[in-house]
Amino acid sequence: MDPQATWDALLDALAAAEWDRTDELARALLAWLDCGGFPPKTLGRDDLGRDFDRDLAVHACFLALARARPRRTKRRQPIA
Repeated sequence: MDPQATWDALLDALAAAEWDRTDELARALLAWLDCGGFPPKTLGRDDLGRDFDRDLAVHACFLALARARPRRTKRRQPIA
């Protein structure tokens, strides 16, 4: 897992209103952080520290999930 690449892709997906991708990326980054993975640099600054980056990334992921949830593509159920 590359948390920086995931963070950057998450921001791109949000900007492009790609809600399924936003949901996928936010969940992946949250799982990584929950397992103790290092956070991405959220603002590109070193002086704020990893705790700041982790907290900002977690909150941004929850915000992304909240925005994506009502907009996600509804998957069609297969016809039995």
